[in-house]
Amino acid sequence: MQGISLRMARSDDAAAMTVMQRASWLAAYGQVLGADLLEQLDVTAHLQIWQSRLAEPGPRPMLLCLDEVVIGLLYWQPQQEAGQSSSLIRAFYLHPDHWRQGLGASLWQAVAMQMRRAGCHSVKLWLLDGNHIGEGFYLRRGFVFDGEERTLISLGQPCLQRQMSRLL
Repeated sequence: MQGISLRMARSDDAAAMTVMQRASWLAAYGQVLGADLLEQLDVTAHLQIWQSRLAEPGPRPMLLCLDEVVIGLLYWQPQQEAGQSSSLIRAFYLHPDHWRQGLGASLWQAVAMQMRRAGCHSVKLWLLDGNHIGEGFYLRRGFVFDGEERTLISLGQPCLQRQMSRLL
């Protein structure tokens, strides 16, 4: 029997988180940005980003594990807006082998509870335009597009992101 578990990330999880996130990126963003472009991402730099984030104070990423293997993560941070505590999802990824099995929903529910316990009243995230898999997931969980957009340069290409939000 395979065991699904949720736990907070530890500093020694950075490599497993990097491998899982890269697989998710290729599957979700490959058609948007191009798989060739995504494969050019520097693995060492990506690993160093997670190592740095895991060393930061504050909320740690929540991991979804299958028999202790990291298959998903949700990383958020609290923020203040107009005197209200809110949260920003910085990263939410599930390995594509486990999409559409209810596991992402379970991870979301656990982290939403953490956000509420931390006093957050709402949550926001930035979604890469064209990420239809992510868009459908978030819409089914009550997120809406709030009209905010930004364009970032990633791997030399402009990437439009649209902000989504919902009340907790």
